[in-house]
Amino acid sequence: MPATVTQHERVGVLDVLRGIALLGMFLVHFSDRSAGGGAAGALYEKIVWLFFEERFWAMFGILFGVGFAIQFRRADARGEPYVAKYLRRMAGLAVFGFIAHAIFGFNVLLGYAFWGIVLILFRNWPTTALIAALILSASSGSIYAVTRAAYGVAQQGEASYRAERQAVAASNAAFNEANGTAQESTSYATVFKARLQHMRWFYAQWFSFLPVNTLTLFLLGLIGLRLGIFDRPEEHRRLIVALMAFGIASWAATLWLVPSAPANPGSNLVRELVVARAYGGFGLIRGMWLTFTYIGVVLLLVASNPAWLARLGVFGYTGRMALTNYMIQIAILDLLFSKYALGIAITPLVGLVAGITLFLIDAGFSKWWLSRFRYGPLEWMWRSITYWRQLGAVPLTLPSNAEHAGGG
Repeated sequence: MPATVTQHERVGVLDVLRGIALLGMFLVHFSDRSAGGGAAGALYEKIVWLFFEERFWAMFGILFGVGFAIQFRRADARGEPYVAKYLRRMAGLAVFGFIAHAIFGFNVLLGYAFWGIVLILFRNWPTTALIAALILSASSGSIYAVTRAAYGVAQQGEASYRAERQAVAASNAAFNEANGTAQESTSYATVFKARLQHMRWFYAQWFSFLPVNTLTLFLLGLIGLRLGIFDRPEEHRRLIVALMAFGIASWAATLWLVPSAPANPGSNLVRELVVARAYGGFGLIRGMWLTFTYIGVVLLLVASNPAWLARLGVFGYTGRMALTNYMIQIAILDLLFSKYALGIAITPLVGLVAGITLFLIDAGFSKWWLSRFRYGPLEWMWRSITYWRQLGAVPLTLPSNAEHAGGG
């Protein structure tokens, strides 16, 4: 077994991580749709909240940034212009994103498509500039909140601006309550209409047009590949361990430090916001950074012994078909729990068993499919859109073993 990670194995590491992210998101989604279960169910929900919520969604976003960097690096190595192809790739992702949100009620992919286009602007930036952009991106939510409050107070006065923000918050809460009720309808036509309305509301909110989340994760992946963390982990063990430690410390801080930010009702609104945001490191300290620890464990295992790729193969198969498996996952969830379909009710522990079981079935399907075809079905469609070929022009036959080992 070679001591270093080869080109094929590097792709394998990313596929394993994508598969782990898919499992984590599956468990979170099942937990979100469960209720009851007594003390055991409450304990499991607490575990999900502490260790799963946002961690695997963040992992998925970081891996998107890594994939972006790999695509352009390979195109540059071939001397191939790739921007037009990449824009078509994002257009295809937007179509999948619209289906995910409008049809099934999941909103991640459409935002990926938008911020994936923005990411092109950063691809040739030096690493130091990328790190500065990362800090600004992560802090953008805090900067926006403080700036908006300062401007609002200056224009309207303290009391008037507070009343306005309270009215906006109440309006948003009322909309979400009514929209959630509509999405609980037994009529899919009503559900579909409500989801379209939610899309219109969702993409007009500040968290959709600021880079605070999605672009931040993409930049982390881009920087990580630039530094060699993902393709040469054996050379960067200390950096990986440091990032893992930061992830744990940041997660712990959000649990025990940030919630204890002192309230000072007598101060003005801007000062309150600055103090509150400062306790969260202006967006730099987040519980989701625990994902650094999860990613680091896998990278260190593979760096120490590439045989771990085979041992974690159940994740690798699903990760190679990440888009297909994600769309299958959200379709299953919607059909299981929506009242227009099966509308089942489960306890958290039943959700845990069901999530793992369905993931294993998904992994078996992925292994079976990839033993016969080079790409997953939606990956094949997405690649066809990227390279602007007719679907029939993309071979689905199994390539040679060496080529097949490289993944997609």
